Amino acid sequence: MTRPAVTPPVVVGVDGSADASAAVQLAAAEAVRRSAPLELVLAFPWPVGSRVPAPEGFDGRAALHVMAELVLETAVDELRRSVPGLTVRSRLVEGRAPDVLLAAGRSAQLVCLGSRSSGSLEDVILGSTAAAVARGCACPVLVVPRRPAVSVRGRAGVVVGVADGADGAVLEAAFRAAADRACALVAVHTWRHPVPGPAHVALDPLVGVDAAQRREEELLADLLQPWTARYPRVPVRQVVERAGAAEVLLSAGLTAELLVVGRRDRRGGVLGSLRSTTNAVLHRALCPVQVVPVGEPARTPTATVV
Repeated sequence: MTRPAVTPPVVVGVDGSADASAAVQLAAAEAVRRSAPLELVLAFPWPVGSRVPAPEGFDGRAALHVMAELVLETAVDELRRSVPGLTVRSRLVEGRAPDVLLAAGRSAQLVCLGSRSSGSLEDVILGSTAAAVARGCACPVLVVPRRPAVSVRGRAGVVVGVADGADGAVLEAAFRAAADRACALVAVHTWRHPVPGPAHVALDPLVGVDAAQRREEELLADLLQPWTARYPRVPVRQVVERAGAAEVLLSAGLTAELLVVGRRDRRGGVLGSLRSTTNAVLHRALCPVQVVPVGEPARTPTATVV
């Protein structure tokens, strides 16, 4: 007898903070869109035997454990009231938050968390947990930004950064997100002149700016074609600009509800530093950012109407 396929959950990191609460709400919406269960995970960094500063005769670790359980129970109760029908479960796991969420990501389809700063000097804007999870998670990561100084009402649309290389997983995530939201997709591709500096002037028209621009426009159209065939109901706007990728993506995402970027390890493995574009977008975006791990060659989708 064949067992029914188990739908991987959407996982969200919980810690009782305002940023984490915003991440829970966004994760719940994602779980509904994906018809997936939602799993709330709270990392408890004090293992059995840990000494937690507390008044004499008071068990600090036990008190913190009770508080953590209460945070989870409250979040679950609120979700079950606000999103009836959503399957919600929770886990309190001993360990450091990055380690716990990275482990949860191995069996999840999406990990969502807030970008609350840890206050450390090395990573003031993007919290150390968010940075570590975005850098090394096996599945896509959705990072909810801190409340920005700029308020945008009525956000709409999905923005995706399209590089020259293998972006099949990134494009699949972006088109699916746009289809789920019934909104337009803005595909952003940037380029630099093949010959830097004033030297390109002497080589025109072989490497002229106009010719290079047309070539990059054709490249983007070719990369998008299989996905536009699969998602014919998703309106697509193409942006090709000779500029830095991060600045163009941040501008395009100013009023968007989601920005999708890839994460490729320079060493070819799963772990590693975030590339400069992805890192800049995570630090400065005003909308949620979905980071998709890229390591396999781009897949050509079948032309399925969605």
